[in-house]
Amino acid sequence: MIRLLLGLFFFLINMSLNLFSNSEYYYGACDASATVLLDENTILVADDEDNLLRLYSIKRKGLPIKTFPLNKFLGVTNSSHPEADIEACTRVGNLIYWITSHGRSKKGKWRNSRYRLFATEFKKENGDYFFLPRGRPCVNLIDALIEYKHLGLKKNIGQVGKNGDIFLAPKENGLNIEGLTSSPDGKIIYIGLRNPVPNNKALLIPLTNAEDVILKSAKPLLGDPIYLNLDKRGIRSVEYSAFHNKYFIIGGPIDNEMQSALYSWSGDKELLPKLLKLFPDMNPEAIAVQDNSAKLHLFSDDGNVKYKVSQEETNEKLSNGFSSCKSLKNSNKKRFRSITININ
Repeated sequence: MIRLLLGLFFFLINMSLNLFSNSEYYYGACDASATVLLDENTILVADDEDNLLRLYSIKRKGLPIKTFPLNKFLGVTNSSHPEADIEACTRVGNLIYWITSHGRSKKGKWRNSRYRLFATEFKKENGDYFFLPRGRPCVNLIDALIEYKHLGLKKNIGQVGKNGDIFLAPKENGLNIEGLTSSPDGKIIYIGLRNPVPNNKALLIPLTNAEDVILKSAKPLLGDPIYLNLDKRGIRSVEYSAFHNKYFIIGGPIDNEMQSALYSWSGDKELLPKLLKLFPDMNPEAIAVQDNSAKLHLFSDDGNVKYKVSQEETNEKLSNGFSSCKSLKNSNKKRFRSITININ
């Protein structure tokens, strides 16, 4: 009887989750860490390995239509560790909020460039998209996270501006932000943590004055944290869908030792998220929702996917003739996967 009920359960999931396309590829980057749809055919993508925004056509996948450099706007001056580590974004009207990991290096070293919350505005003229920086990047969100004693994140952040040990690395016990979304009215921005996962619960932190933080350099004000049961996973991406009137969350382990999973959540902190799908063969890191549509676009972090190349084609030492995607010298050969899911 139990086996029959389980079979029925997974049958119903497969009926409601219609994967109507196999994996498709975009080129020019490996790590699709943050994505947002501008219209049904145009998507903006950030890669956590550099400080470029890439504009892609969904119908004609390939290399970016255009790119937008962010180094100057973000105030990145460290040439040896320039990447801001952009991990998530969310759209409110024509304003897009972006957030970096606020995490250290894999050895626990402090990286000034990784502590940014910023915004860009887009407009479309004669079929072409243009992007403008808005306000000033916020560099003191990390202080607000430390000062909010109820969160208890001081032990995960360490001393601001100082190198730590491997204990503070993002895949050990260190802070790692990977999710960003807004409330349905756009007034609250929710920050999703991949790490830590306190008491095996994923942490969602409300930022109640995001617009003032960006446009008026106001001090970040944080609301009461929300703890979500994602089966011991942290948040790798979270996005609100007005069509479904619910949030969709990619839950992932802090250290890649567990399959990532897709959940839906009503937004009521008293209700549990619902597990929709596991990903044994993909490393999804970003969700993009489509207006007035049941479609979800999921994008993979494929930086560590291996390709057989010559030593001259990569910046890393080959292992059995293979190189990771993110080390390829020719950016045109870099690629990341996407799948489209129709949730009825």
